[in-house]
Amino acid sequence: MIKCPNCGGEVDYKPGVKKVVCQYCNTKFDPETELKGKVKTAKENAPVDTYSGKTYSCSQCGATLMTFDETAITFCSYCGSQAMIEEKMIKQNNPDFIIPFEKTKEECISAYKRKVSKALFAPNYMKQDMVVEKFRGIYMPYCIYKVGYNGETKNKGSKYSHRSGNYIYYDDYTVTAKVNASYDGISFDLVSKFYDRYSTSIPYNYKEKKEFNPNYLPGFYADTSDVDNSVYNQEAISVAENNANTRLRKVGGFSKYGCSNPQVPLGVLDKKVGMFPVYFLAIRDKTDKKVHYAVVNGQTGKVALDLPIDFKKYIIGSFILALIIFLIIDGLIVLTPRKVALFSIISGIISLIISSSQASSIKKRELNLDDKGYMSKQEEKKKKTSNTFKYLYKEIIAIIIPILALICDFVNDSYYYIAAIIALILVIISFKDLVKEHNILVSNKLPQLEKRGGDEHE
Repeated sequence: MIKCPNCGGEVDYKPGVKKVVCQYCNTKFDPETELKGKVKTAKENAPVDTYSGKTYSCSQCGATLMTFDETAITFCSYCGSQAMIEEKMIKQNNPDFIIPFEKTKEECISAYKRKVSKALFAPNYMKQDMVVEKFRGIYMPYCIYKVGYNGETKNKGSKYSHRSGNYIYYDDYTVTAKVNASYDGISFDLVSKFYDRYSTSIPYNYKEKKEFNPNYLPGFYADTSDVDNSVYNQEAISVAENNANTRLRKVGGFSKYGCSNPQVPLGVLDKKVGMFPVYFLAIRDKTDKKVHYAVVNGQTGKVALDLPIDFKKYIIGSFILALIIFLIIDGLIVLTPRKVALFSIISGIISLIISSSQASSIKKRELNLDDKGYMSKQEEKKKKTSNTFKYLYKEIIAIIIPILALICDFVNDSYYYIAAIIALILVIISFKDLVKEHNILVSNKLPQLEKRGGDEHE
């Protein structure tokens, strides 16, 4: 832990001034130069290739946080328990790089509020000051991949030559090219519960990295890696391949010989570890069984968050929109009973498509199949089945009823209206299911007995 060289007090790194500031004498120091050789650490004889911090563990779920000052942690990162137990001072191997926080907490909160203010149907509790004030800055470990290839590539091509009688002749080519490709800075987080859907949504400018310096840590938390740095090898290669192959397709020499999709055999050349800045917020929903996350890039201010929907706001907005659409349609066409029934069928089909898509996404999300880092930590891939029909039966019935009315070809118009009314009522009821499904997709289960780090939440 770093102490002020003037008074021995605690210091924090302040992104706003890009200085390390003493909490007591308010002296400011440049973290790269002025503190070098002056800082007093908790362990004067600590090896230069390690940094030290104090860990707190949650007695309810096992979550662990690492801090760099004397302030006790009062909230668990992910389950909300206040039973945080101080463990001990620990040492961690220095990462290769660090991207310091450039955005202040106030800037982070402003960026979050701007994002939420655009979500008309977001619950009010997402906007409360007492919630957003619980944003905390965390350094997350990332693996930085260098991907490349230097050598010859051989790609097959085929091009029309001529036709003779009933035969069409093609010329086959082997296109050889000298390629020197290098991609540095492709990064993936090394924390299993910092889900990829968040980390990949807030990319960093790797060019602004700095050699690791522990002077940037005071005033923030840090998480420790629990994902092997080889897990994302193929993902890193794929990112580079997409760019390299696109560039090759633009080279005229390949298309000239009928090679429409040239490939480069890229591989991982090197891997480094860096600490990247994240402002993290977790908010429990009203059921107290799910938690919504919001993350803000501490370097760029880019926001990624879960946005649940308030059903009351949604139904009011939908009613107003439906009324406007009805008035427009009523002014353009004459609504006959059969057209009303047909309209209800179309509404049911649209609702069915949306619900079916969400049901598939829910299954993937609940199993965390969309997060390779998380899946790499699972010893057994548990197979679960999802009862998709429970999400779809209302829409199916809403489609069948007016179809039967049209097939029966009733003489009395009232039957068409009754069928349409029943179908539309079922569709409206299904809206609540759609909102519920959406809220499942933008929420996470409360962690239990899982060893990891994170941030405070409501």
